[in-house]
Amino acid sequence: MELPEAYIPVDRCWAIARGQDLPDRTDGAALFADVSGFTPLTEALVQEHGPKRGAEEIARKLNKVYAALIAQVHGYGGSVISFSGDAITCWFEGDHGRLATTCALGMQQVMARLAQDPMPAGVTEPLAIKIAVTAGPARRFGVGDPELQRLDALAGATLSHGQSGETGR
Repeated sequence: MELPEAYIPVDRCWAIARGQDLPDRTDGAALFADVSGFTPLTEALVQEHGPKRGAEEIARKLNKVYAALIAQVHGYGGSVISFSGDAITCWFEGDHGRLATTCALGMQQVMARLAQDPMPAGVTEPLAIKIAVTAGPARRFGVGDPELQRLDALAGATLSHGQSGETGR
């Protein structure tokens, strides 16, 4: 079983350790990263290894990819806020977009290196990543029932711009 820290953004972990809450109004940069290519990879791995081993292989590949991407985010002082399918939303508190953009470039380099890994037969396109960065004010919430599950959420116009492909500043 994975530790609960794996699902808590690093800045929230630091706040909890200090006995503080994160402010619900904040300013910074959001990074949205979407990894593509997992569907054909999954199909090829299942075809090559069968359903059980294929699922184990895709899980191993997913873990390798996301561990490398998350390391980039943390290395630039960001926090992974949420996962949605094969996409991640990250927050860089107080950043006007420079750190998040530099992180995005690092994430692209990581994906280029990972694309060099051998792929199963039938996979012609390597894994790739699309990234958008936007900066400005946002609302930050911890939502959910603490007895069941709490999730971090970002909201506001800055986030809407980034997800639609527009820039925030």
